[in-house]
Amino acid sequence: MKKITTCLVMALLCLKFYVNGQENKPVDVTSKGIQIGQTVPDITINNIHNYKTKTAKISDFKGKLLILDFWATWCSPCVAMIPRMDSLQKKFGDKVQFLSVTYQSEKEVLPFLEKLEKRDGMKYTIPLVNAENELHKLFPHVYLPHYVWIDVKGNVSAITSHREINEIEIHNFFLKGNVAEHKRDEYLPYDLKQSFASNLNGSQLETSYSSTLTKYIKGLTPLSDVSTDEAGTKKIIVLNGSLMGLYRTSLRDKFIMAKNRVIMETVDSNLLNTRFKGAEYLNWLNKGNGFCYELKVEPALAKDIYGFMRDDLNRLFPKYKAVIETRNKEVYVLRRTSKVDKIKTKGEPYLATFNLNGCKMVNTYLIQFISELNKIYQQRSPYPIIDGTGYMEKVDIELEANLSDISSINKAIKRYDLLLEKSIAPIEVLVIKDTSVLTAK
Repeated sequence: MKKITTCLVMALLCLKFYVNGQENKPVDVTSKGIQIGQTVPDITINNIHNYKTKTAKISDFKGKLLILDFWATWCSPCVAMIPRMDSLQKKFGDKVQFLSVTYQSEKEVLPFLEKLEKRDGMKYTIPLVNAENELHKLFPHVYLPHYVWIDVKGNVSAITSHREINEIEIHNFFLKGNVAEHKRDEYLPYDLKQSFASNLNGSQLETSYSSTLTKYIKGLTPLSDVSTDEAGTKKIIVLNGSLMGLYRTSLRDKFIMAKNRVIMETVDSNLLNTRFKGAEYLNWLNKGNGFCYELKVEPALAKDIYGFMRDDLNRLFPKYKAVIETRNKEVYVLRRTSKVDKIKTKGEPYLATFNLNGCKMVNTYLIQFISELNKIYQQRSPYPIIDGTGYMEKVDIELEANLSDISSINKAIKRYDLLLEKSIAPIEVLVIKDTSVLTAK
C-alpha cells in the first residue's frame, strides 16, 4: 500500500458501527466510541510485546497518563512518530505510558520494527499490541495516526492527531487536565455504482469546477446565460443550443461573436448549420444537433471560465477544432470625419437605451454603440463593425435611425462628424476546421 501524508484506514471492524442509518450524511466516526469524559471499560488487552507481561487490563495503567497510539506499518506519519514517542516515554518516565495498537498481525509488525531499529540504530521501548480488535471497537476512527489520551483515573481526556503528541502538550495536560485540539474523523459512505449526485442525495455542493453536457431536452426554452452569484461563483449555461451557439458563448471574453466573425473550413458542418428558423430549427436541434451545457467554477477560477469552456468544446466535439485567428476581412470602420469634438460627454448621469429606431447614450463609450450594433442590429450583416476613431473619452450621442440599416445610421451620425466606412482590415475571427484536415497537414 502506498505511503501518504495523512493515512486513511478503512477499518472494517468499525464500518458497521457508524454507517448504518447514516447514508449521505458525514458522520464524525470518533463520536460513536468512548467519548471524552467517559470511563474506559476495564478490558483485557492481549498480544502485548515489549512489555513485562503479554496481557494487561486498562486498570493496570491507572495512576499514569496512558496514550493509545493507533497506527499501521504502511502509514508514514505513524512510523515517523515512533522515535518521538520513544523519546517522550523516556523523558516523562512513570508519569506517561505510550501503548502502540495495530490491527496488523505479528508477522507483519515485528519484522518491520526490527528493520526500523536496525536502520535507526535504536532499540525502541514502547509496548506494542498487534492484531487488536477490542480497542478499535471502543475508539473507532478513519485516519491514522490516531491518539487516545486516558487520564490517571481511567477516563478519556482527549482524542488527537499526531500534532499534539509533544512535550509542551503533555506538560499542559498535567497542568490543565486536557489538550486544546480534538480530532474529528468524518466519514461519508459512498457507493461506487451510483452517480456522484445520487450518493450525496441532494446535499448542497461547494464545487470548485463542474461541467455537464447533455443532448437536446424537450420543453426547455433555448437560452444562453453567464452569471456570478454573491459568493463569486461563476456559471455559464446554454439550454438547447446549437454547437455554433456553444462556440459563440465560449468567445464572449474575446469579442462579440456574430456570424460575420465565423469562417467555416469544414467538409461536413451539419452540427454548425443554423439556416433553420422557428419550429423547423427546434426540430433540427432535436435530431441530435442541440445541446444543453453548464459550466460552474469557484471565484478563483472565474477569470478563466471561457477558456475552460473552449477546452471543453475541443474535447467534447473532437471532429472540429475552433481557433481564433487574425484575418483580413471586409468590415465597416467607425471613423471621425473632423477633429472637432462633437461627442464628448457633458457629464450627466449614465444612460444607454437602444431600439430598432435609434438610441440615446449619455456618459458612456463608443464601444457600447459598436457592441450593440454587432450583437443585435447588424448581427445578420456580412460585415463586422470595428472602431477606428481612437476616441477614448466618454460620449453623449442621440440618434434617430434604423439601426439595422447602415445608410440610415450614417445619416444620423453625420452631425457628430462620424462615419461608418467600408474597408478591409485585420480582425479576430473564429475559424472552425476539421481536425482530420489539421492532422493530415
